[in-house]
Amino acid sequence: MRSMHTMRRAAVAVTIGVAATLWYGCSDSVPDSVTAPTTVQVGPANVQGMRAAIVAQERHTEALLRKPGVIGTAVGFLPNGKIGIRIFLARPGVTGLPSQLDGFPTASEVTGLLVAFSDPTQRQRPAPVGFSVGHPAITAGTIGARVVDDSGNVYILSNNHVLANSNDAQIGDAAYQPGPFDGGTASDQIGTLFAFEPIDFLGGLNLIDAAIARSDTNDLSNATPSDDGYGAPGATIFGDADGDGFFDDKTALLGLTVQKYGRTTGLTTGQITGINAQLTICYEVQLIFCVKPATFVDQIIIEPAGFSNGGDSGSLIVTTDGTNSPVGLLFAGSETQTIANRIDLVLDHFGVSLDPSPPPPPVTDIAVTSVDAVQELAQGSTAGVNVTLSNVGNQNVGTAFALTLVDDTDGVTIGSQSVPGLAAGATTTVTIDWNTVQSSIGTHTLTAQHDLADDDASNDQSSTTVTVTDAPVPIVDLAVTNVAAVPELVQGNIAGVIVTVQNVGELDVSATFNVIVVDATDGVTVGSKSVAGLAVGATTTVTIDWHTAQSSLGLHTLTGRHDHPDADASNDEGSTTVRVNDSSGNSPVTDVAVTSVSTPASPVQGDIAPVNVTVENVGTEDVGATFTVTLVDDTDGVTVGSQSVAGLVAGATTTVTINWNTAQSSIGTHTLTAQHDLADEDASNDQSSTIVTVNDPGGPPPVTDLAVTNVAAVPEL
Repeated sequence: MRSMHTMRRAAVAVTIGVAATLWYGCSDSVPDSVTAPTTVQVGPANVQGMRAAIVAQERHTEALLRKPGVIGTAVGFLPNGKIGIRIFLARPGVTGLPSQLDGFPTASEVTGLLVAFSDPTQRQRPAPVGFSVGHPAITAGTIGARVVDDSGNVYILSNNHVLANSNDAQIGDAAYQPGPFDGGTASDQIGTLFAFEPIDFLGGLNLIDAAIARSDTNDLSNATPSDDGYGAPGATIFGDADGDGFFDDKTALLGLTVQKYGRTTGLTTGQITGINAQLTICYEVQLIFCVKPATFVDQIIIEPAGFSNGGDSGSLIVTTDGTNSPVGLLFAGSETQTIANRIDLVLDHFGVSLDPSPPPPPVTDIAVTSVDAVQELAQGSTAGVNVTLSNVGNQNVGTAFALTLVDDTDGVTIGSQSVPGLAAGATTTVTIDWNTVQSSIGTHTLTAQHDLADDDASNDQSSTTVTVTDAPVPIVDLAVTNVAAVPELVQGNIAGVIVTVQNVGELDVSATFNVIVVDATDGVTVGSKSVAGLAVGATTTVTIDWHTAQSSLGLHTLTGRHDHPDADASNDEGSTTVRVNDSSGNSPVTDVAVTSVSTPASPVQGDIAPVNVTVENVGTEDVGATFTVTLVDDTDGVTVGSQSVAGLVAGATTTVTINWNTAQSSIGTHTLTAQHDLADEDASNDQSSTIVTVNDPGGPPPVTDLAVTNVAAVPEL
């Protein structure tokens, strides 16, 4: 196996040149600049010339990279079809460039900064090659390939900056599929970081930007999508006739037509237009300056523009000749070019090879993996029974199914709950309350079972035992006492959600339990953290980061809960609300108000009185859903009637009339209250009232009343 150090010693030392310009390319006014490549073929006659050109390139690259604005060189075909040396520029206007090097012509080309792609789709199991993946601290990159070692262990191949956060990760860190920018969370973990080649940002030379994460064949496919991909990569790399795992002659790469399937641009085709490239790659840009450069040698350049874009980092580049032979690992580029590591050096470094085995057949399998409850409780108590379900198949389950909990001992159904589907690889916990008022004294077997027809019925149910006693039992009770977060933030920012849990029971909790935060508005799990037990009376606080890049605008309900079975399920969770605004600080507000309730006059008992209810959309968001306005006579405790409203645009007002038949109404003053049933963001204005008097149809009753109207006497005597 060739070592990285050996390869580096063979390369010419390069001085980093930081280019002060944007990463994307702009038009080049240099007369001899390289234009879009035409297809060229490399024959035996070219090889000797290319090798001599590589010698010249390596002799002069160090000096060239000292010039401000020069970011790299490569050997390739010039527009006139001759072999020459291409000089890459971060910006136009770089002067003092040679027209030839050791007799080989040169051509300059403005590419802009060459940037390590990491930008920001759907979750899938097994995840195809080319799908979104990423370390929890990055945005998203691409699954390059499924690779295996000599022991048969399976790994995801991608970039260091995709799986290892540009050196800042720890071995064992999670890999999410999809990546965080595409909505990936802890529940979407597909692997764990196993190894990565550190990137030297201090001036040393780099050969690869690569990492591998341990996974398995249930979660990871070895092929691109069947509908729009190229299939599975070949198991043998390009140009390795002697089978040593390395290119026999890297000059054979020049002019080769290649393809890739990546997270952002999908399937694209291009041509290798440069080999042996020595380049400055920028990993962090501030304003227009590169503040985190790294130098790479022996790289491959692919064109034309559009072959890749941000988020395609990690894509495997293969041939288009039907063999799909691996050539390179995409990791950087600009608007005009794509940069890739040599795949032979990547695979050799990790001691892995492409996995040629086919993906597993589709399997639909929901398993009841555990049923947890307190071990003992007093008759009459209510205990929360936690049932954990996992999708252990490789197909997403998009239809709802029912989970039912039965007390086998007493032969009664405790309860059931609907589960709205479950993605492949995902896990969810459902809590069903067990009221033991009617339960017999003794040991009870509780069995949970789902009703989804799947491919393995053997794991569709699971059980636990609980003892019901006729004497008081010290209880286990963990309570979520508070859930807190900032009241509002801008979409794309990260908010810490603080969940406080207290042991309000009578027994210490020594077992580890999890605290989970769910965004109930968008229906996604924000994240979870483990707590290593909690003594009686003790309190712990955990903070779980909420990444809002994919969150909808508006008000969100964030629910924090624990998953430890205890004696009181009513305090196992709590919630808070946070508003997600757009970049200007605004967010849509849904708020329909009942602004007035009126009736024309006081009716006589038996009359039908029209009651007018005015409703206004005082929010900023159109309401397209139908909602109902209901009128209630609070005095007599009866519903007068209701009427539907077919939505209401923001700012609009509508008045509905509900007829009040007073034939059965009591004589006297009545309070009439109108309320709508739309779930909006301000419940305080969802109703309004008026007071109306119902008069006796016979008029006022006879009254006997003698009044002393005056008392008079002389003023004095």
